[in-house]
Amino acid sequence: MKKIFIVLFAWFALGANANAETVGDPLSDYFALEIERLELEQDLFGIKEQKEIVSVAAIATYEVEEEVEFNFNTIEHLPEGFNPKAGMTEIDWNSVELNELEEEIELDFDTKDYLPENFNPFQGMNCPESKVISSIFKIK
Repeated sequence: MKKIFIVLFAWFALGANANAETVGDPLSDYFALEIERLELEQDLFGIKEQKEIVSVAAIATYEVEEEVEFNFNTIEHLPEGFNPKAGMTEIDWNSVELNELEEEIELDFDTKDYLPENFNPFQGMNCPESKVISSIFKIK
């Protein structure tokens, strides 16, 4: 009888303990962790408030030049009689065919709506004297 009583008591105690534990709201826990992560990132990488604007030209940049050193002789890994400049002058560039891909452009609007009234893109193209006229403006 004592054994049954102990087993029932243990079973009741475990059941009561399981119900007593409340699970926190996972959404609020997630938000709390995200806010903490953002605060840590701001402390580590954030820029403090600056009252004056810094010009881009005022920022100094440095270019680090590193020399590459090979710890082996590269000639040993090339074929015999290798000449990297061989054939450079033998290419006939006039025989090379260039193919231009034509792509059709579709505009989703009527371009006439955005042009001035009586706009003529060909206005001024007819030059009876066959002279080329150009004007250069100097901005001071």
